[in-house]
Amino acid sequence: MSQGTSSQYDEEVNRRIIVVNLFSAVGMWVTFFLGLSAIHSSDYPLATILLVSSVIFAISQQIQVRNRTAKGRVIAMSLLLGCLMMLMAILTITGGSENTGPLWIYTVPPVTMFFAGFQRGLLATVLFTLLICILLFMPNDALLLASYTTAFKSRLILSFMTVTFLSAFYEYSRQKSYDTAMYLSEQFERQAQHDPLTHLLNRRGVQQRLDQEEARSKRNEQAYCVAIADIDRFKSVNDKFGHKGGDEVLKRVSQVFSNRIRKHDIVARWGGEEFLFIFPETSEEQAMLVAEEIRAILSDSPIVIDGKSFKVTSSFGVCEVSKDLDVDKALNLADQAMYRAKSDGRNRVTPASAL
Repeated sequence: MSQGTSSQYDEEVNRRIIVVNLFSAVGMWVTFFLGLSAIHSSDYPLATILLVSSVIFAISQQIQVRNRTAKGRVIAMSLLLGCLMMLMAILTITGGSENTGPLWIYTVPPVTMFFAGFQRGLLATVLFTLLICILLFMPNDALLLASYTTAFKSRLILSFMTVTFLSAFYEYSRQKSYDTAMYLSEQFERQAQHDPLTHLLNRRGVQQRLDQEEARSKRNEQAYCVAIADIDRFKSVNDKFGHKGGDEVLKRVSQVFSNRIRKHDIVARWGGEEFLFIFPETSEEQAMLVAEEIRAILSDSPIVIDGKSFKVTSSFGVCEVSKDLDVDKALNLADQAMYRAKSDGRNRVTPASAL
C-alpha cells in the first residue's frame, strides 16, 4: 500500500498516496468479483461495466506509482474519482443487482472530499448530486432503466445530502487542524533554527546550510567561502552601556550584515558577538572583496544608544572551502584568520591564505 510514497513528501501527501492505493485495490477487487457475479447471473451489460471499472481502478493506481509527480497524483485521483462517479451514475440508471445500485452512491462524498480536498471535493460532490437528481427525477423516468418509488428517490437524495454535509464538515475540520499543526511545526522549527535576539540563523540553523552548501559544492565541483566576523571591543560596549546596550549593538550589527550581503549569501549568529558568513560559489579573493565592503559599511555606520553615537567595527577572517580543505578545517582557519585581523589592529579582513 505504500508504493509511490517517499520520504521527500510531507505526511499529508504520503497519506493520500496510501489511501489512493488502498481504495484502488479495494475498488478493483470489489468491482471484479461483482462483475463475475453479474456474469454468473447472465447480466452481461452490468458485468462489462463492472469489469471495465475494475481495470480503470487498477490503471489509476499504476499511474500514481509509475509517475511520481504531483501531476501524476492528480491524474490518478481524477481518473479514480471519475470512474467512481461514472459507475455510481450507471448503477443508479440500471438499478444494479435487484435495484440496490443507488445505495453505492454513499461512497462518493467521503472519498471525493478526501482526495480532492474540501473546496474542490464539495464542488464535485454538488455536481454529482445534481446529476443524480436529474437522473432520478426526470419526468416519466426518461433517463432510468430501473424503477424506483418517489419516496425511495427523495429519501435517497436527502440521506445522501446528509452524508455529504457530514463528510464536508469532517474534511474542513481535518484540513484546518492539519494546517494549524503544520504552521505550529514550522514556527517551532524556525524558532529552533533562529537566534531570538538578531533573528539571524543560529548555530544549528546555519549548520544545515553548511551541509547543503558542502553537498552542492561537491556535486558541482565548485569552491565556496566561509568567513567569521567578531565585533571589536564588544566587552567595552557591555561595560559602558550594560547588556541591554550590548544587545542593541548586536541587533544593529546584524541588520547591517544582513542588508549588505548578496542575495545568495548567508549570515548567521555563530555565538556571542561572532557571526558566520557563507559565500556560495565564491573564491577567497571574491569573498575578501565582499567582506571588505561589509566591514567598511559597518565602520562608517555609527550606532546611537541612549543618545550617544559611537563607532562599531568588526574583524573578519575568510577561508575558501575546496575539495582539498573540508568545511571544519576551513572554519578553524577562518577563526584563526579573524584573530590575526584583531592582533593586526582590528577592523580589517584577513584571508586564511595569509596565515
